[in-house]
Amino acid sequence: CLSQALAASELFGCTKGAFTGAHEAKAGAFEQAHGGTLFLDEIANLDYEVQTFLLRVLQERKVRRVGALKEVGVSVRIVVASNENLGAAVKKGVFREDLYHRLNEFEIVIPPLRNRKADIPVFAARFLSESNEQFQKQVPGFQPEVLQLFKDYSWPGNIRELKNVVRRACLLTAEDQLIASASLPVEMVVPGAYVPDLPHEELFEASLKTTSFKAELQHIVEVLRRVDFNKTKAASVLNIDRKTLYNKLKKVPGLSNRVLKN
Repeated sequence: CLSQALAASELFGCTKGAFTGAHEAKAGAFEQAHGGTLFLDEIANLDYEVQTFLLRVLQERKVRRVGALKEVGVSVRIVVASNENLGAAVKKGVFREDLYHRLNEFEIVIPPLRNRKADIPVFAARFLSESNEQFQKQVPGFQPEVLQLFKDYSWPGNIRELKNVVRRACLLTAEDQLIASASLPVEMVVPGAYVPDLPHEELFEASLKTTSFKAELQHIVEVLRRVDFNKTKAASVLNIDRKTLYNKLKKVPGLSNRVLKN
C-alpha cells in the first residue's frame, strides 16, 4: 500500500516540492486518463484519508494536485478491483461506506481459481507461453500429472500464484522438456505440507516442530522428486535406510499414499 503522500501524488498529481521526493511537477492518474477510463487495482488498500480525496473527485469531477491551489476538471470512467470484500471492509471501518456506494454502481464477481478448474489448463498454457518468451526458452507444455496436480490444488494465492508457479517451473525445466512435478513447489506435490489459512511462517507448525526438520523435509521431498518418488533410491541418495525415510514421511499429516507406499 502506498503512503498517503505517494498515493495522493499518483492519483491526483503534485507540484514541485509538495513533499520530500517531489522534485518536479507531475500529472496524476486522473489527469492522464481524462476522457478515458482509469483502472484502480486493490482499492481496499488505499489509505483512509486518500479515500476521502477520491470520493471528492468522483463527486465534483475535479482534482487538485498535492501542494496546488487550483483545481482541474476531469472526465474519467472509473473501474476498480479488489481481492477483498469491500462490504466487509466497510463493516470493519477500514473502507469508507460513502465511497463504497459511490463506486458500486455495477459489480462483477470473479470466482476464485479453485472454483474454475476447467480454466486452469488455459491459464497455465498462457503463462507458460509468456514465460518462454521472457526467458527465451522452448518448454512445450506440462506432463499430464502436473495438470492433474494443478486441478487438485486449492490455489490460495489465486491466479497470481498459478502464474508464479508456472514461471518458476519454466525456469527449472530443460529446453524441449515437458514440465514435471519435480519443478513444482513442495506444497503442491505433498498434500498437507501447506495450510492455506495460516501465514507462511507457521507452515508445518502443527507437526514439524523445528526449523531444521522443516528444511530436512524439503530436502527429502526434492530428492523424492528427482528419483520419481522411488523410496529405495531416495534413501540411498539421502544415505539413510528405507525404514528411517518412511518414519520421517509418516510424521507429515495428509501425505499422499503415492509417497508412503511407493
